[in-house]
Amino acid sequence: MSLHVAVNGMCSQQRPTWMKHKKNRELREKIAKETTNFELVELLNSNTLSHDEEELWVERSSINSLRDVAKFHLDISMDKEIRNAFGELDREGVVAKLDELLTYCAADVSVTHRVYQIVFPNFLETCPHPVSFAALRHLSSVILPVNKSWDSYIANAEATYHKLSDAVQERLISLAEKALEIKGDPDKWTNDPWLQQLDWSGQEVRMVKGNKKNDPPRPAARQKMPGMPKWYKDLFPKNDSPIGLTVRTRIAPLLLRLSWDGYPLCWSDKYGWTFRVPRVEAQKYIQKQMPPCDFTDETIVALKEDRANIYFKLPHKDGPLARCANPMAKGYLIYFENGTLSSEYAYAKEALEMNASCSYWISARDRIMSQLVIYENDIPLTAGEAPAASASGSGEKTDDATLNGFILPQIIPMGTVTRRSVENTWLTASNAKKNRVGSELKAMVRAPPGYVFVGADVDSEELWIASVVGDATFKMHGGNAIGFMTLEGTKAAGTDLHSRTASILGITRNDAKVFNYGRIYGAGLKFAAQLLRQFNPSLSETETLAIASKLYLATKGTKTNRKALYKRPFWRGGTESFVFNKLEEFAEQERPRTPVLGAGITEALMGRFVSKGGYLTSRINWAIQSSGVDYLHLLIVSMDYLVRRFNIEARLAITVHDEIRYLVKEHDKYRAAMALQVANLWTRAMFAQQVGIDDLPQSCAFFSAVDIDHVLRKEVDMDCITPSNTVPIPHGESIDIVRLLEEKGDLARLDPAIVPEASLAPKLDEIKYIPRKPVMETLREGCGLAQEDKDAEMRFIRAQIAAGDEGLKEILKETKKPGPSSSASGTGAKKAKSVLPYFSQAKLLPAQKEPMSVTEALAASRYRSGGGFEAPPWERVKYTSRAGGGGGLKNGWL
Repeated sequence: MSLHVAVNGMCSQQRPTWMKHKKNRELREKIAKETTNFELVELLNSNTLSHDEEELWVERSSINSLRDVAKFHLDISMDKEIRNAFGELDREGVVAKLDELLTYCAADVSVTHRVYQIVFPNFLETCPHPVSFAALRHLSSVILPVNKSWDSYIANAEATYHKLSDAVQERLISLAEKALEIKGDPDKWTNDPWLQQLDWSGQEVRMVKGNKKNDPPRPAARQKMPGMPKWYKDLFPKNDSPIGLTVRTRIAPLLLRLSWDGYPLCWSDKYGWTFRVPRVEAQKYIQKQMPPCDFTDETIVALKEDRANIYFKLPHKDGPLARCANPMAKGYLIYFENGTLSSEYAYAKEALEMNASCSYWISARDRIMSQLVIYENDIPLTAGEAPAASASGSGEKTDDATLNGFILPQIIPMGTVTRRSVENTWLTASNAKKNRVGSELKAMVRAPPGYVFVGADVDSEELWIASVVGDATFKMHGGNAIGFMTLEGTKAAGTDLHSRTASILGITRNDAKVFNYGRIYGAGLKFAAQLLRQFNPSLSETETLAIASKLYLATKGTKTNRKALYKRPFWRGGTESFVFNKLEEFAEQERPRTPVLGAGITEALMGRFVSKGGYLTSRINWAIQSSGVDYLHLLIVSMDYLVRRFNIEARLAITVHDEIRYLVKEHDKYRAAMALQVANLWTRAMFAQQVGIDDLPQSCAFFSAVDIDHVLRKEVDMDCITPSNTVPIPHGESIDIVRLLEEKGDLARLDPAIVPEASLAPKLDEIKYIPRKPVMETLREGCGLAQEDKDAEMRFIRAQIAAGDEGLKEILKETKKPGPSSSASGTGAKKAKSVLPYFSQAKLLPAQKEPMSVTEALAASRYRSGGGFEAPPWERVKYTSRAGGGGGLKNGWL
């Protein structure tokens, strides 16, 4: 599947289109099978209909299921119905159909092998560098060690979640019962702005006659909560079910009496949660560019017929078009804290904080609890083998709290078109936060006794890649503005790109990081405005667009189309114009390839198969993220070489995009740290060399620090205190290259005298080096900037810097001036132009001026005899000898 995704995968934006065409194709096939009309069958099977309506890329890709991949590569249809038996039948049922089910499994394996025979050669052609394939072996065998504290973690998180949610639920239930007290008093609930929105109908009790003649009527059997209003009945799926009331239930904001700026919240089927403002007070929200709700097609009659009030949507982090479905979500906590969102009840904020606190565990608990852990005592012992010793080495009982086990993450080595790994639990795990239940997940991965985790985060990996691509224009590090800031700026001093953006926009550094990467990946103004509004909710729509526009103009620049300077439209005048121009050059190539390892893009995103400018954001995103994957692959293969060459006892534990962690024997931890630094140095050097820069600054050559720790976590000094983990985890060690060299000495030394083990030793003598032209050089040649045309290249560089129109006009004037090679020495060139001009259309000469004779033209011509210079055909002039003229000239060419 990974090989297929890398060669023929599709981006998330393409999936809906592909699914639509798939349904159309299946419908045509179904009609063709069922109809008896021969002409219709022939038309449907001719593919003319599908070719007319499909985009070209649709036929070059498929989604990742084996059934669709087999249809795409082998053109075979697989029947997967029998697979359902594994989920529907019990053990005995499966055994009864064992032959049939094993045949199905064998057929799956057979088809998978046939697909592999096709996609593997295709992958080697698309990603030809050996490193691109070699690293996959390591990425496919990652391993996470745990101990019995894993079970304690799950139990604690679950218990904390129930404790918090149950307390809030009890309060909500008491509010519901309090509301029920007025069910018989319509005057009260019709005049209450919150309770009037509940459905109070259905309070009638259906009665039937008594069993005997004079018995009074009695309530009918099998009624659901007779006498209760409909809103209360809906909280119970069945009569004997527990109440289903939580902070996520639709009526919870009404029971909590939530207000926005003091105005009651109202639910609209069309707009989601809104707030109701008297018509006379609505102007202040209209001035903030908050559009009033139009209830023309609203299904709730009370809202549709309300003429005294105006309703406004609650703001949403995804922009003005998104609707708020739950004001108790964690994104609205900030509004509670600043008083915009409020309630009559003090514990309304507690309910929202509880929901925010438990949100991670609620969304991840099923995935976390389904992780398969294999402990040492789960493995059957062979004859004569002794039981595994405990962590203390004293051979205590095997159910000891420190019993070791392992989790094998279900990682897809290349799950996206950018060839990034995909896994739904560990690669998306949050870092520990003090108010999030269960967020200490990563810290539950613990090295066995005698081992440690050694790893590092690549410093601003994708930002550095983008900046060095921009620097390639000048063939020097820090050549363009973003490159210089990446090189010189530091997080500690607040001078790096993310810190500067944060201070300019008034947002946090983490928010600025999202903002910056969004820009680099090609996101537009709409995305920037949406993020700004999310990070700073007080901004109006107009203000966010104005700030975003100003920022994009200063950073990305202005889009310009001048064929005289460059064959494609280009950005100019921004601090990051060089970077964006290079990235778009990569994205717009016929066969885009990453600058370092030359890995190709998936066929579904190739320029020849998509419309002009189609999916450009995805292709720019590919250029950066796929280069980031190249970085990781180079790092892994370099580490593999160093580990084998210097007999370091280490293996890859896990990688999370730009983070890498190795499981290392305690005595080798500093040598492994040094090996990581060397591997990073090699990787950075190769990136620089491949973009045409033959040096590497020390400031980016090494990891800022290598972490040595006994648990997985973002920083070695994090206590990982959360509501479900109240005991701080002991800190690890973080060491930079200077301390590693000065303090650790021989403990970190990679001694060349070490003889590697024969079975593991790298065999480089058998590998033949094959020189290849760097992708960046090929790209430069393909963009019309020949190596010898230095003037044209310099003009294009100046054009990218030019912010004003005047500067651009001056550069354009220079492109129209004749070059020095097209003129003869002295002043002859100017005279020739005035004497013998070339016009595409005939022009009349002034009547008072005598026409020039051929003799005069010959005398002044720049094309003199013996000058070694022949006029181009379009400047040769036909002449005819004058009647009676001297010189004996015949008809001919001058």
